[in-house]
Amino acid sequence: MSTPWNSAVLLLLITGLASGQAKKGVAKAANPTAPKFKAIWEPVPFNKDIELRSVFCVGPETCWVAGRKSTILFTSDGGKTWKVQLGGDPESNDEDLAEIHFLDQNRGWVLTGSGRVMGTIDGNSWAQLGKVPSTAKALSFVSPTAGFVADNSDSQTRSHLNRTTNGGKSWTRGDPCDLETTVEGLARKLGCMVGVAQFVSPTVGFMAGAAPFNMGTSMALFSRTADGGATWSHSVIPDTKHKVDSIHFWSERDGLVLLASGATHWTADAGATWTGSANPPSWRSFYASAAGKMLVGVHITGRQIGYSFNGGRSFSSRPASLPTEPTAVTFPDATHGYIVGRHGMVFRYRIVPIDYSTPGMFAAAAPPQ
Repeated sequence: MSTPWNSAVLLLLITGLASGQAKKGVAKAANPTAPKFKAIWEPVPFNKDIELRSVFCVGPETCWVAGRKSTILFTSDGGKTWKVQLGGDPESNDEDLAEIHFLDQNRGWVLTGSGRVMGTIDGNSWAQLGKVPSTAKALSFVSPTAGFVADNSDSQTRSHLNRTTNGGKSWTRGDPCDLETTVEGLARKLGCMVGVAQFVSPTVGFMAGAAPFNMGTSMALFSRTADGGATWSHSVIPDTKHKVDSIHFWSERDGLVLLASGATHWTADAGATWTGSANPPSWRSFYASAAGKMLVGVHITGRQIGYSFNGGRSFSSRPASLPTEPTAVTFPDATHGYIVGRHGMVFRYRIVPIDYSTPGMFAAAAPPQ
């Protein structure tokens, strides 16, 4: 037989237990919108002390990296594993590779420091194809047979756009690049020095670089073709005094250029007009874009990364913890990216569960949902 005191204690225990369960239930439901995912950069390095200089991806996790010692690396799993397709020996005396470019998962080309062009037709084995001047830059292909490089061997004032129609085996030298513009209120005819190029379709492409107009001073050069490179229209970006270091277009009208000063300019009309970006990463960066949904600028010291989700109109920068200097960055889409650099450094960008952790990772900005 229970006493009133025992009944009171039992009632308090039951009430307290129910109250605690209720509070737990409230706690669980208090933040239903808590983030489940986050954006990070995490290390996926190559295990040899080789400087990696160029990276190209044909899918979120299918990428090739080129670097010193004639090194070409391949990954099909986002850098979890790396296969050496060429080079890979830190003690080798083989020449360095400067640029790598792929048309699809099978057809790719690489430019060496001495101007040799090598290619692959199966995405795996490489063979020498042809030769271009050692000062050539901006290797690009619009089809398995048609490609371009900017030949800067003529002088320090103008480039020739060399073209191949047989996949890089032989090259035909094009006409020198010249343009007419106004500088400080005076009509001027200037030469063009092309440093970078990009095609967004087999017919529409862009080049950029410098238009020297005074000793040591250049305006930012911008060029466009709508006929597969047969003809080009050249212009300068007004009120600039530095060359273009990189160019990134994600449609036939929308793109961004980075100047050597660190300034960035965006266009929504194929370069007819340009507007300076707000808050770009400071002084010298490497840029990459993913269809305009993600623009990333990695500061040359590796200590700062700027992110834009509005086509380069503005950037928001965050600290970065790269252990050495970056040399190139690419984004195959808005949720996958890669930074390469010295000493075999590779970092990949991706979206992971909120509780994910791995040594060496650091936080990144995520594209809006």
